[in-house]
Amino acid sequence: MAQRVPVASIQQYSQEHLREVLNTAGRRLTPQREKVLSLFQNLGPGHHLTADDVHHHLKQSGKKVSLATVYRSLKLLVDIRLLDEGEWQEGLHCYELRQGGSKAHHHMVCMRCGHTEEFISEVITAASRDVSQVTGFELTEVRLILRGICRRCRQRSKATAEALL
Repeated sequence: MAQRVPVASIQQYSQEHLREVLNTAGRRLTPQREKVLSLFQNLGPGHHLTADDVHHHLKQSGKKVSLATVYRSLKLLVDIRLLDEGEWQEGLHCYELRQGGSKAHHHMVCMRCGHTEEFISEVITAASRDVSQVTGFELTEVRLILRGICRRCRQRSKATAEALL
C-alpha cells in the first residue's frame, strides 16, 4: 500500500560541508550556488521547483542571480547529488532537495495544474528488488513518476460539466 511521504527533518548542510563536497567534485561554493541550495533548504523537503521558479524566488528576495547561472547551479547540484531532478511533464524539469537516508519516494503529477504528491510504496520497492535479482542489474536509483489528473482538477471538471447541463 502506498503512503504519503512524511515531512522529515532535513539535514541542513553547513557551508563547510558544502565546500568539502564541491571541492571533492573539483568545484567551488560560489555565492550563487549557495543561494540556490539555500532556497531549497529553506523551503524544506517536498518542494519541487523549476529553474524559472528558483530564479523567480531568488529575484523576489532581492538576490541577483541570472537564469543561466540558476540552470548551471542546478545541473551541478544534481551532479553532486545534493538535488534530485525529475521531468514532470515533457520538457518540464523540476528539482527537489535530495532526502538522503530516507526511503525512496515517488511522485504523482497532475497533468492539468502541475500539483505534485509524493508517496512511498513497499510494493514498488519489492518489485524493483525482484527485477534486479532476476536480471542481475544493479539498481542505483528507483524513481517513478505517475502522471494523471488530481482530485481537485477532476472535481472542477465534474462541476463544469454539471453546470453545462
